[in-house]
Amino acid sequence: MLLSMAIARILNSFTKLTACVYRPWVADSKIKPFKGALADATGYSLPSGHATSSGILFVGSYLKGNFSKGFKIFSIICLFLICFSRCFLGVHSLMDIIIGLVVALISLFIGAKLLERVEDNPNFDLIILGVGIVFCAILIVYATFKSYPMDYDAAGKLIVDPAKMALEAYKDSGFCLGILISWVIERRFINFSSEGPIDRRFLRIGGAYVGYLVLMKMLYPLIKSGLTPQIGNFLAFFMFPIYVVLIVPAIIKFFQNRNKDVYGEIN
Repeated sequence: MLLSMAIARILNSFTKLTACVYRPWVADSKIKPFKGALADATGYSLPSGHATSSGILFVGSYLKGNFSKGFKIFSIICLFLICFSRCFLGVHSLMDIIIGLVVALISLFIGAKLLERVEDNPNFDLIILGVGIVFCAILIVYATFKSYPMDYDAAGKLIVDPAKMALEAYKDSGFCLGILISWVIERRFINFSSEGPIDRRFLRIGGAYVGYLVLMKMLYPLIKSGLTPQIGNFLAFFMFPIYVVLIVPAIIKFFQNRNKDVYGEIN
């Protein structure tokens, strides 16, 4: 699903920047969005990023995950509730949700086909990485130099600031490349497995979460404050998947191998 998430991030961004659809309350003044949801409702409306991300997670789990039937049903219920909430809160239209889910399904399909190619040709992951770099570069150039609607609200403020939309493209590109690079390195040199006793799994999650807090509360603000907004946002979203997909598995694998060496010496 990680590969599909990277694909979805780029597809979603290209679609959003091309369609340039305003939020529902802009098109219809009768719609009053929930104020608490406005913080995440930035930029253009179509497709819904929440619908795309949750579609990748829950539909992917339903189709490919080794879960019980009850958990799969629970996943679909969660997907429905998330999509419904975006419409109910007034931050997305039904069309935003539908297109977001379509992007998720397309991304899952492409991701599955690419993984089949990787199984047949292990070095195909480098081609995927190379193509991903090209598409991320194209996205950044497209977001930076394309023409945007320059419509203003009643207060004389831009409805959507093109500069902010360009920054979103840097975030999406950083996130996508972070996934692809860490995925290639992890599968070639680490080969991490999440198997193990349940108590150790929770211990791993707890340790990883502590590192995540350090990353978000200390390193993330330093990166954003010390660099230009474009580079800062790119690196901030790049380092998150690097940490989750590469650094955490590498640390866990290191201690697993160390324990094996100790037990081997004892025996």
